Amino acid sequence: MSEVRRTRRIGVIASLFTGVLVASLSIAGAAFASGSTVHPVSSAQTPAWTDGKTVTVQYAQNFFCDTAVASNAPSGCEVGTDATRGPVANADRSTLYVLVPLFSNPVPAPMCAVASCPNHPLNIDLSRIAGALGAAPGAVGDVALPAHSHILDGAAGGWWDVKIVAVTNESAWAKLAAGKSEAVMNSLIADPSSGVLGPIPTNMYLFFNVVGSHR
Repeated sequence: MSEVRRTRRIGVIASLFTGVLVASLSIAGAAFASGSTVHPVSSAQTPAWTDGKTVTVQYAQNFFCDTAVASNAPSGCEVGTDATRGPVANADRSTLYVLVPLFSNPVPAPMCAVASCPNHPLNIDLSRIAGALGAAPGAVGDVALPAHSHILDGAAGGWWDVKIVAVTNESAWAKLAAGKSEAVMNSLIADPSSGVLGPIPTNMYLFFNVVGSHR
């Protein structure tokens, strides 16, 4: 993908993503902006999709955001740029794609509601992409983590590099839910008319292991 095309795509993603995040602030309430995370829970589990299956992942540690990257969010998490360092060497060997629905009442419901998933940050900073949004950096420097679902690039474990994928319509969301795979996601991203846009980088890592699977 050319740099110009990539920049335009990130701008579109950012604009849509911010709309959902700003709206989520009114839903989640100001309390979510005051802390960086819920108390870490080592036994907490959520679903995820990978290789055509729904799997269960278990979070053994809290999230990590690279503090060498400036962030206005209490979590230290930033959208629009990669981390300069990970929590451990080779932390980016596995990728978690965070699917954010940018429409009302997605079916199936997102795996995580607004600012609710275990060992995730409650808030993130969008100020690095404020120019693409036509917004002042201070207006988007601390917003609630939106409702989302997860796609993994494989059934691995340990630290996962987090990237965001925006989904703008129910049809695309349903295709992702049916396909449950990175391959289906990438095919939709490659189609400009699909309504699936991304991925957009972050400085965030989550730690979890795949502990079970079912169709």
